[in-house]
Amino acid sequence: MALQTAGLAPVTSAERIGELDVLRGFALLGVLVANIVWFSVTYFSAPVERMMEIFENPSDQILLFAVDWLVSDKANTTFATLFGIGFWVQMQRIEERGVAFAALYLRRLFILMVFGLVNILLIWPWDILFIYSLAGLLLFLLRKLPFKVMLVIGLLLVFSRPVLDYLAAMGGFEAIGDQAFTKDAAAQRTAVFTEGNYLQWVAEARDLFWIGGMQSLAIPSWVIYALGRFMIGASIVRSGWLNNIPERLPKLWTIFWVFLIVGLVGEALFAASLIENELVNGILHAATSYLLAIAYGTGLVLFFNSASLRGMVEPFAPVGRMALTNYLVQGVFIGFVLYGYHGGMALAGTIEPQTALMAALLFFIAQVAFSHLWLARYRFGPMEWLWRALTYGSRPAMRLQPA
Repeated sequence: MALQTAGLAPVTSAERIGELDVLRGFALLGVLVANIVWFSVTYFSAPVERMMEIFENPSDQILLFAVDWLVSDKANTTFATLFGIGFWVQMQRIEERGVAFAALYLRRLFILMVFGLVNILLIWPWDILFIYSLAGLLLFLLRKLPFKVMLVIGLLLVFSRPVLDYLAAMGGFEAIGDQAFTKDAAAQRTAVFTEGNYLQWVAEARDLFWIGGMQSLAIPSWVIYALGRFMIGASIVRSGWLNNIPERLPKLWTIFWVFLIVGLVGEALFAASLIENELVNGILHAATSYLLAIAYGTGLVLFFNSASLRGMVEPFAPVGRMALTNYLVQGVFIGFVLYGYHGGMALAGTIEPQTALMAALLFFIAQVAFSHLWLARYRFGPMEWLWRALTYGSRPAMRLQPA
């Protein structure tokens, strides 16, 4: 049944903010690289013996350090911050049309939660959509907070994950999660992922989600982690920084260089494990990974607003416009490369990190090409269209009208 509310309609291409699409596309590249590299070499997919062999190999150490230093937690930080930005932009636009925001947004969140659970249990156990739906609900409940209060809470929550991980370890919850990552459990998982049938794979994914995620409090910790970034994203919109971006370019150049230098130095200390105290190291990482994510984001905005540099970042925009579709397809691709549950290559435990990285880059290039071709003909990506259709209770026009 369609939502019978005047003025209720999906965002059109003309209403989109080009910088945000570029940022989403770039973040998806980072998410893909971090996911396929780390999941190919750690006990999530590989036997412990293989993991230790890779971590002790000098050439592999360099690559893993680079991914940890430059990519890990920066991409998902950018992605989560953009969710918060999108939340507030959407709320403003819907309320400007005189439409009640709550019913629409909660419906969208529920559908996103269903997408996430299906993805976790049937396709990709390390899905982020389920976590985003829970954090999005909390953001909705906190939307009436004053701007400065929301920003301060968001900044404090940036440091929540290392603190919560420390408290979980002190309370014994981390030990519960470790049951999913023992030497025997990792060996069993690799065997199931690469040699088992699909039903066995689903059962293993379910156990990972419940024991390694819920019982260990890892997923609740990630929800709080995401909420902090959502709140910062919403605060960016509320501050007015998205208005008249060209006028703010000189300030953005200052932010870019300061945050880039501080972020690179701090993340180098973290990635090299030069600080022995785990809590201090985690707090440092939480701060400098966000600074580096902001540096990447401001750099992309500066490039997008430069006549001579814009062409270097514009290819990311169509990928970002189809962010939901491209994210879900990335999970299928990683599963195809690492696991054998859908006739894939089943390379978990054997693929080299360099090969995994190359596969990620080549596949992302394919996503860029596909997104360009698709959006030349259609208004939405396939999953974006489905999300909108389920949200609004009617089927939005898919094909572009001929000029």
